Amino acid sequence: MHKITVISKDGCHLCERVVDKLKELSTGGGFKLEIVEITKDRSTYEKYFLRIPVVQLDDKDVFEVEDIALPTDCKLKLETLVSHLD
Repeated sequence: MHKITVISKDGCHLCERVVDKLKELSTGGGFKLEIVEITKDRSTYEKYFLRIPVVQLDDKDVFEVEDIALPTDCKLKLETLVSHLD
């Protein structure tokens, strides 16, 4: 089973949108959703604080904020990502 990770921060409305959409898409199975809060780990914070939300597929970065900031881009790109999972 694939793992999709969202690197996020509490209070980030863009992060919340991504997480909500992925939760909606996860009802079909096919992936495990993990949320990583950047304020819990200093190295994660330093690496990602200007890039959140970041979406990873199996621990590889696939989308950053500029890829999915617009609601239509976010929805389409996440749906496409999930639809291509085995």
